[in-house]
Amino acid sequence: MPASFPLTILYLQYSAIFFFHFCLQGLCLSGCEEDDANRQMERDILEQYPNLTKHIVVASDTQGSIATACHNGGIVLISGTGSNALLLNPDGQTFRCGGWGHMLGDEGGAYWIAARAVKILFDEEDNLIDPPYCTEKLRNIVFSHFDLKDRFGMLEHIYTTFQKAKFASLTAKISEGAEEGDAMCAHILYDAGYALGRHISALSRNMHPDLFASEDGLQIVCSGSVWKSWKHMHGGFVDGVQPHLEKDRIIPKFKLLRLAVGAVTSALGATYLGAQKASYDMPRDYSKNVTPFFTYVHPTSLTSSLPTKGIPKAVNVNHENKYVCSNGKVPDASTNGQANGASNGTHSNGLST
Repeated sequence: MPASFPLTILYLQYSAIFFFHFCLQGLCLSGCEEDDANRQMERDILEQYPNLTKHIVVASDTQGSIATACHNGGIVLISGTGSNALLLNPDGQTFRCGGWGHMLGDEGGAYWIAARAVKILFDEEDNLIDPPYCTEKLRNIVFSHFDLKDRFGMLEHIYTTFQKAKFASLTAKISEGAEEGDAMCAHILYDAGYALGRHISALSRNMHPDLFASEDGLQIVCSGSVWKSWKHMHGGFVDGVQPHLEKDRIIPKFKLLRLAVGAVTSALGATYLGAQKASYDMPRDYSKNVTPFFTYVHPTSLTSSLPTKGIPKAVNVNHENKYVCSNGKVPDASTNGQANGASNGTHSNGLST
């Protein structure tokens, strides 16, 4: 809990919704990931401000997003500068995957995408890899973004004047390259989609069966700027969602959702959580809170409505190389150790799809 607690409450009021003369209060705040700490914060608020509210609930901002979009639990999958996934089961249990920062993970986030692009260029020039597609356009994008004359200039941006936001902003230009038809840029975004899909498959073993009971199946709330590149990520995402480890489970159906732009924020979810804590049946229309943009149905769902164990054959997405590379390299299917091997269905972890 922050040392300057009253100041923190004032500063973070944007995440709270108050109504019924402060009868209840919901706080969904960044960093509130530990249940014990959240319960302690609730007790401290009620003790220090006894006239503020009768009921209070403290939860993470990610849980607020789920509550805004989903009546019976679901997943929020964040891909902005970093990445993070949180599963909320109908019984209130939560499980997380990722969210450990750019030094340990953030796979599929904007920084991760940009760092991958730079690493591919360095490894190619060191003759450590032959990228699967021509890197000429990608190289021009990276050099222009960082105003480089040669790759040695990159070292200053990495080790001397490092700015994570500067790296992350490169991702939008990589997405533009994919939109213009560059296969290497599209391949990197495929990898990002795959990494984000793996967050979902990693959480599958902890999913409550009731999450699949509705007509829409598992609901996944997608937040962050990287989702603007969904057109180039969806093939990798579907591949990543498939079971890859022994305990991973098939997800029979899922729907990807965005919070309705300009209409709601996760603060509305904080209101719902507060109402639930106060046993108040607050009117809700979830259809107005979200915009669906992708639905997936697994073939096994035709014979079973519940997730089953097994490793199905993943969708094979082939990014056709339409470019003749002028850098003298002969493209093949091997890239660096983080590659997904989309061309032959084998991922870098040795598991075949």
